[in-house]
Amino acid sequence: IATPGGIVSDPATFNQLLAHCTTVWLKATPEEHMKRVMAQGDTRPMAASREAMEDLRTILAGRAAFYSKADLSFNTSAYDNLPAAFEALRTKVRAAMAG
Repeated sequence: IATPGGIVSDPATFNQLLAHCTTVWLKATPEEHMKRVMAQGDTRPMAASREAMEDLRTILAGRAAFYSKADLSFNTSAYDNLPAAFEALRTKVRAAMAG
């Protein structure tokens, strides 16, 4: 199940997910988050606020304690491309599920 990052704002739903699923926190730097949003053609974050990057940092920092409840975490910023990130993530998940 892929969920938006804001799922942590709904404690009941988030707790159900934690209780019934193996969860993975896909981490990235704020700069990488913004780069990906803009690469998708969405310029609203920057257009809406000159402080968009600082706002993003604040949001991610505020959610970090909730995200850290996930069974696994995986930093996608460390990878140049999607196939490499996917392979590394799959290896990590398989190892965790086997262990």
